[in-house]
Amino acid sequence: MAGNKIGPLLAFTVGLALTLTGTGLIGGYFFEAVLARWGDPDQSLLFWYLPLLFIGLACLGPGLVAGIWSVRQLRKPSADR
Repeated sequence: MAGNKIGPLLAFTVGLALTLTGTGLIGGYFFEAVLARWGDPDQSLLFWYLPLLFIGLACLGPGLVAGIWSVRQLRKPSADR
């Protein structure tokens, strides 16, 4: 009974961690490279901080997919009932 819930719970934990990491990196890019530099003549940090944005997007996508999959698996009715 509990053995079939280990995979979705692990996927949920990993998905949540990836989603939070990705959201933090994307938010950090926008706060530090866009909002903090608004109006400055040197806008080079928009380019140099792009790895933060891309790593954040690479974490956010799989994190959301893993989270959605795990919630769907956990909501399925159990065959044991």
